[in-house]
Amino acid sequence: MKNVGLRFGILIAVIAVTVVLLIPSFQFYSKSEEAQEQIRRDNPGSLKRILNLGLDLQGGMRLVLEIDRSKLDANDRDVIDRAYAIIENRINQLGVAEPVLQKQGRDRIIVELPGIKDEQVAKDIIGRTAQLEFNLVRDEATRERAITVIENTVSGRADTTDAAEDTEAVDAREREEADLADRLFGGRESADAQTAQAEDGESGAAAASFRALIGYFGEGLVVRQEDVRRVDALLQRDDVRRALERAGLGGNTFLWSSETITPERGSNVTYRYLYYLKTSPEMRGDVIRNAMASIDQSGRNAGRAKVDLEMNSRGAREFTRVTGANINRQLAIVLDGTVYSAPRIVSRISGGRAEITGSYTLEEARALAIILRAGALPAPVHIVEERTVGPSLGQDAIQKGLLAGAIGSAFIIVFMLVYYKFSGLIALFALAINIAVVLAVMALVNATLTLPGIAGLILLVGMGIDANVIIFERIKEEAALGKTVRSAIESGYSNALSTILDSNITTLLVVFILLWKGTGPIRGFAITLIFGISASLFTALFVSKLIMTTIFQKKAKLSI
Repeated sequence: MKNVGLRFGILIAVIAVTVVLLIPSFQFYSKSEEAQEQIRRDNPGSLKRILNLGLDLQGGMRLVLEIDRSKLDANDRDVIDRAYAIIENRINQLGVAEPVLQKQGRDRIIVELPGIKDEQVAKDIIGRTAQLEFNLVRDEATRERAITVIENTVSGRADTTDAAEDTEAVDAREREEADLADRLFGGRESADAQTAQAEDGESGAAAASFRALIGYFGEGLVVRQEDVRRVDALLQRDDVRRALERAGLGGNTFLWSSETITPERGSNVTYRYLYYLKTSPEMRGDVIRNAMASIDQSGRNAGRAKVDLEMNSRGAREFTRVTGANINRQLAIVLDGTVYSAPRIVSRISGGRAEITGSYTLEEARALAIILRAGALPAPVHIVEERTVGPSLGQDAIQKGLLAGAIGSAFIIVFMLVYYKFSGLIALFALAINIAVVLAVMALVNATLTLPGIAGLILLVGMGIDANVIIFERIKEEAALGKTVRSAIESGYSNALSTILDSNITTLLVVFILLWKGTGPIRGFAITLIFGISASLFTALFVSKLIMTTIFQKKAKLSI
């Protein structure tokens, strides 16, 4: 056998590379779950060098998302492609190892997230529409005019909104601010009596005193948390909307704040800000270039999480124009119809930077930053199917799969050693290299091992041994014809080559079809078999032949 030294060099190099590729996986999975989670959080890039476990092995979640086309143009055909790209971008930023995304039909996307720990955060990030807008807050006089129109409408009075009435409303507000108790919901007993029938009315809110349900805190309009639903019902009434439009206020809207406040020290009564905004935004979220979560270091929000926004060149120009033209006015940052902050513009702001503050944790701020970086979905998506696999079920699957593999391997080891003697030991050594190479290649390409993948590995044990059985039987036939040991080995491998190639190539064709059309676990099974069959050909036709030729070339008898 020519170039024996070179061939052994190749074999040693393959074994060395295999070991190096498998070390990160052994190191990672030998650690505790807490240590693994720490690595996922602090060094997610290292996960690209290990063998991933699929949804059915390490637990996780599977979602089926459906796109809501009710508000889309009938000719909008690429909506699923855009939604797929955005969801994929969001998932990649979640740091999930080897997620699975697949389109289904024209409206559905299947998402599998192995190893995900916080299912609710994942669902919020994946499905949130995230329409970010920058809207100007209306001045106090305009807001009070709108309040007067609403009050007159819900109380049944004539719609009089002249300037004198507006002035009286502002004066009344100033008088209310003299005392906190009066400022915040004075005369609640009367309001409660008037709105007791609200839940039974045709529109969900019968006639009531709108002013009795609102109050003022600083420059803002506030509503008790328990009255938010009542106020919402009044604002949604058709007659209120028509009255506002008749008064020339149709281009404005009331929106709630994302956070609540407790203005009275020692009280457990909470309030929510109600903003009166210009409906059409000055800017939209498509100008955002980057969004990062951080901790506020100064001001009244010191120590709280926030999201820092960085705009692209177009956004920076627009932001400079908007802030320069609206000094001393509030600019609200509105996400999905909720006001997250409404800072007052004190000067022209250049550079295209802003921030979103609110009462949320750093993790929630990070989730919001992911959504803003990825962009808004072209249409709302709804979760129509959800399945969660617990890690205990995955661990049980691993243990049973390994047990089945161990039992099958034990039978094969006994058979090969008893029937083929020392040649069987060589075949088992080649088989061990085969399995190790498969796992190493999967780790190299950051592939995922699933429960069907483990089944594929067990199947590979049989297929690898099958190739050696064919070769050994051919060698025995050649030896029975009186050929020398070396000649019998050469002839046996040569005669078995076509049979082995035929069986493995036809199997590969079927496996490639599984990979093409399959999803999830089926793809895992296919990937394992593709790598396994390739490695099996290498070990059966190269490794075992090299060892047998080297060991038996000077012996007169084969141990086979």
